[in-house]
Amino acid sequence: MTGTQQGEWTEVVSRIQEYSLALFDLDGTLADTHQLIFDSFNFVLRKYRSIVMTPHEILSYFGPPEEICIVNMIGPDNFDSVWKDFIEYYSSHLNETTVFGGVKELLSELKSAGKVIGVFTAKGSRTAELTLDYHGLKQYFDIVVTGSNVKNHKPHPEGIDVALRNLGIGASDTIVIGDSPSDYKAATSAGTGFVAVTYDTVSRNRFDSIECVKAATVDELHRLLSRAGDGVRRG
Repeated sequence: MTGTQQGEWTEVVSRIQEYSLALFDLDGTLADTHQLIFDSFNFVLRKYRSIVMTPHEILSYFGPPEEICIVNMIGPDNFDSVWKDFIEYYSSHLNETTVFGGVKELLSELKSAGKVIGVFTAKGSRTAELTLDYHGLKQYFDIVVTGSNVKNHKPHPEGIDVALRNLGIGASDTIVIGDSPSDYKAATSAGTGFVAVTYDTVSRNRFDSIECVKAATVDELHRLLSRAGDGVRRG
């Protein structure tokens, strides 16, 4: 890294550490839930269309909440039955998911430091609530904005705008943390800071061609977001 690049990096990190609000994505950022999402969609796809989709194919539908994804994948017929089956499968297999190690400690430390913390997720309100409740995460957040709360879904910045408006915090005082390019695009459009997390297997290579601050582990994310740390070690 050249002296100029090091200076630019230090400035970016300094700005990140001055935030008042941290908005976290949920799947792949706070919790390791992607496999359950893929399995839940394939459960109803097998039952109602006799097909199975690859993770890449399922990811191509992401953006709106699961209800809309289901209609786009299967069609509107029998939606109530499909949705019931999807939720029953998802909720009964949450024991197969985990919160990434160190995430709860990070959230607790941020709360103790007086930071405002929120969730900005493309998940629908039902699955977001199930996930946050099951893993005991809801207590940490001042606001939760889901795909059910907006008309325009990721990568549109509406969800971020909703959080900022409700909390009375400006974009320049906000950092968004997420694992997908749609999170990055939403944050950029909203004018907030952004940190990409790449510790989830699904997101590991998603930011290879995107220039942004990246955290390959929860520990790196912790150092980025905490003034108590000694800055970010890169490389």
